[in-house]
Amino acid sequence: MGMFLRFILSIIFAMITSFAALQAESSITTLIALAIAFTPLALTFRTLSARRAKKVALFAAAYEAIGVPAGSARFAHQEGDTLIVLNPNTRKISLSVCGESKVYGYNEVREWDARKVSRAGGAVGFGGVGTIAAGSQNIAASMKADRETGLFLTMRDIEHPQWRVSMFDASDRARWAEILRQELSEGGVAA
Repeated sequence: MGMFLRFILSIIFAMITSFAALQAESSITTLIALAIAFTPLALTFRTLSARRAKKVALFAAAYEAIGVPAGSARFAHQEGDTLIVLNPNTRKISLSVCGESKVYGYNEVREWDARKVSRAGGAVGFGGVGTIAAGSQNIAASMKADRETGLFLTMRDIEHPQWRVSMFDASDRARWAEILRQELSEGGVAA
C-alpha cells in the first residue's frame, strides 16, 4: 500500500475513533480510544521521516562517490526517489534510483533518451460498475505513462543496464538531453 494512501487511511481512522471516543461516557475510555486512534498516524509520520532521512543519506553518498559536495553539483537533478549527478572534471556519472546507486564513467554510457509518454486513457464507463472499471483503467494507463516518462540511460552494465531518472518537466528533459549530448558526445561542457 502506498505511503500516501496509508497516511490518508490513518487520518480517517483517527477521525472515526476520535468521534467514537468523544461519545464514550468514561474519560479513561476516551483516552484509550484516542491513543488507539492516533497510533497509526504517528507510525506513518515516523516511517515517512525515516524514508526521507534514508533518501537524503543515499543522495549525499551519490554526490560523494563522484567527488562533488552534496548539493553543489552544477549538473544534478533530483526528483522523487531518483538522482543523476555529473562531475565533468572526473568524467563520472552517479545514478541513484529507488535506493540503488551506482557510479559510471562517461565511456560506460551506451545511449540516453529523454522522453514523455502522453497520459493514455479516456475509457468511459456507464453505471456504477462501468465507471469504476473505466476509472481503474485510466489510472493504470496514467501510471504506465508516468513510468515511461523521464531520462533513460543505457549503460555498459550487465547487472543494471538501464536507469530511469524521473523528469516530468519538459524543460528538464530538454536540458538534460543537451547536457548529455555536450558532455558525452562533444567532449564536455567544461572542455
